[in-house]
Amino acid sequence: MIYLDHHAASPPAPEVLRAMEAARAKAWANPASAHAAGRAARAVLEAARAQVAAAIGAQPADLVFTAGGTEACNLAVAGVAAGEGPILCAEVEHPATRAAVTREAASRRGETRWLAVPAGRPPSVEAFERALDGASLAVVQWVSHETGAVFPIAAYAEVARRASVPLVVDATQALGKVEVDVGALGATAVAFASSKIGGPPAAGALWISRDSALIPQLVGGAQERGRRAGSPDPAALAGFGAAAERVPARLAAMPDVAARRDRLEAALVDLGASVNGEGLRVATVTNVAVPGWNGSRLVAALDLEGLCVSHGAACSSGVDAPSPVIAAMYPDAPWRAASALRVSLGEATTDDDVDRAIAIFRDVIPRKRPA
Repeated sequence: MIYLDHHAASPPAPEVLRAMEAARAKAWANPASAHAAGRAARAVLEAARAQVAAAIGAQPADLVFTAGGTEACNLAVAGVAAGEGPILCAEVEHPATRAAVTREAASRRGETRWLAVPAGRPPSVEAFERALDGASLAVVQWVSHETGAVFPIAAYAEVARRASVPLVVDATQALGKVEVDVGALGATAVAFASSKIGGPPAAGALWISRDSALIPQLVGGAQERGRRAGSPDPAALAGFGAAAERVPARLAAMPDVAARRDRLEAALVDLGASVNGEGLRVATVTNVAVPGWNGSRLVAALDLEGLCVSHGAACSSGVDAPSPVIAAMYPDAPWRAASALRVSLGEATTDDDVDRAIAIFRDVIPRKRPA
C-alpha cells in the first residue's frame, strides 16, 4: 500500500506509539480525581499540554484540549465571545469550520458573509479588511486542507485587531508545515488537530488568547479550567504531545517533501491533469483536476491498485459529490470540482513511494472512466 493522504491523517511515528503505550499503563484513572491514580493520569495530561504548547509558542494554561480538530474548530466558532453581526468566513473552509459558522450565524447573528477565494488564491489584506467591515467575528484557515494554500494570517490578524473583530484560525493543516507561534500571531483563537502531525485522531487543542473569554460548549464539569467539560483521554493526548515534540523534524523535512510533491505533480500534469489553486502553498499536497474522470471513482480505481489518495476532505469521504472547496474556487469550471484529486505527502513519504504512485497513475488515468 502507498499512502498519499497525509492531509487526512499522518501515520504515527514510533515515538508516538511508545508514548501512548506508556500512558495507557499508568494513566487509566480519571485525571480529575484527587487520589494517587488520578494524579498520575493528570501528570501525563499536563506533560502533553506542555509539549503541545511548546510546539506552538504558547503557555500551557492557554490550551484547551479537545477530542479532535473538529471539536476545536467548533468550540472556537461557537465559544469565542462576539457581539451581534455577520460572521466573515472564507468560502474554502473545511466542513468542520464552515458548518459551525453557518449554524452559529443562523442561531445568533443571522448572516454569514462569505469571503471569495477565486482560483484558491488567498484574498489580499485590503480585500479582507473591506469584507471585515461590520462583522462580529472572522473565521479563516491558515493552510487549505485541499490545496495547501497559505493564507496571510498574521496580516489578517493585525487588521482584525484594529477593527476589534475576534479572529478564529483553523490551523489544523498548518502545524508541522509552517512555523507556528500563536503568541506572535495576534489571533483570538487557533485550532489544532493531533492527527495532522502524526498523533492519534481523538485529540485536538484550542489556543485562546488570555484577554478573550471562551464560552464552553460541553458543560457538566470543571475540566480544562471550566472551558470544556468531560474526562479527557490521557493516552491519546500523550500521543499528541509526542507528535508535537516532532514538529521541528517535520519542518526540517519539508524541502525534501516539496521536491517529491513537485515530481509527482509534474507526472500528473503530463497525464493531462490541471493543478487546482494558485499562489504560495505548503510542501505536502497537490490538488489536480483530471479530465474524463469522476473524482470519487478515480480514488476508488487507484485504491484497487494500492494507492491511497482522496477526492477532498476526509470527512466527506463516501459522498459522491464535487468538492465544495474546488467548486468555490472555480465556479465557472464545474469539471474541476467533479474530477478533483488530492494527493498529500508527509515526511515518511519516500522516493520509491512516489515512483510507484506515478506508475499507478500512468496505468489508471488513461482509462478515462466517464465523469
